Amino acid sequence: MATGRRPPARNEELLDASVRAFAPRGYFGTSTAEVAKAMGVSQPYVIRTFGSKRELFLRTHAHAAAAILTAFRSASRGRVAGDGFDAERVGAAYRDLVRARPEAVLVWAHAFSAATAEPAIGDESRRMFQEVYRALRELGASDMQMWAFMARGMLINTLLLMQAPRFAADYDFAPLIDLVFSSASAPVPSDAQRIRHEQETSRE
Repeated sequence: MATGRRPPARNEELLDASVRAFAPRGYFGTSTAEVAKAMGVSQPYVIRTFGSKRELFLRTHAHAAAAILTAFRSASRGRVAGDGFDAERVGAAYRDLVRARPEAVLVWAHAFSAATAEPAIGDESRRMFQEVYRALRELGASDMQMWAFMARGMLINTLLLMQAPRFAADYDFAPLIDLVFSSASAPVPSDAQRIRHEQETSRE
């Protein structure tokens, strides 16, 4: 992933702009010219500074993923060792990130779809997935807790990629959108709860 190039003084600012540029259409749908425009620099400058489009996306993905790691680790403030995993607190931190910086979550998710065609992006997405796994482990999550928590997180990512929140009113799944984005750590209902909900809905 390293290019051997010296990062520019405005590195963070440029990568923030690159995240915004890649977020709507991902790796394959975004040109370096579009990223350069978002950065406010020339395309030759982008290539000279970051290397190829692939290297630029790798740097951008790592930058976006760092925001996710920061959000998760911020949830550990005030946590006492041995308290166990607080899915509600960590989920709220992720929900806040989705609301404040959805473009970071979109770039993180776009890497998964590009991974099969670009081995270097596959390596990077797995590396950062491992970093997220380790961060949640540090917060006390077991593999079973992580399964439930990350499954909900991936649902959020998928809904964002589909622009489902924007068009929710046009579809029957609007209540699911409200549930997912109002509480990122909402518990998975038991079978009894699910059946009761279906019965109540059928009577409406």
